[in-house]
Amino acid sequence: MSYVPLREPLLSQDSNYEYEDTLIYERNMQTRELVDDLYNLKGAMDDLKILTDEQGVMLREADDHVMHADLDVEEGVEQLEQAYEYKSRSRKKIIIILVVVGLIIGVAVLIVLNTLGII
Repeated sequence: MSYVPLREPLLSQDSNYEYEDTLIYERNMQTRELVDDLYNLKGAMDDLKILTDEQGVMLREADDHVMHADLDVEEGVEQLEQAYEYKSRSRKKIIIILVVVGLIIGVAVLIVLNTLGII
């Protein structure tokens, strides 16, 4: 008779062990899924970091281009001012040359008229 009462607690203990094994297995699987999800998240964060770094490089390059464009515009403005100054000087020189040529022609005409006796 002592054998029968021992059998029931053993079945009860086996059932508890199976339940605990099942819980441990499920927790282990959940932990593995969590680890896999964390690896995937790490991969996504690494990709995001790479994209952010690339965009940072692109922003720095764009900033450099803007700085160079600003300097080029300033240089262009200086060159335009210098060209306007050269144009003004050139116009003055042309006027002076025309006046001198006109005077030379006038003097030449007067000399020719004087030698012909018209004046």
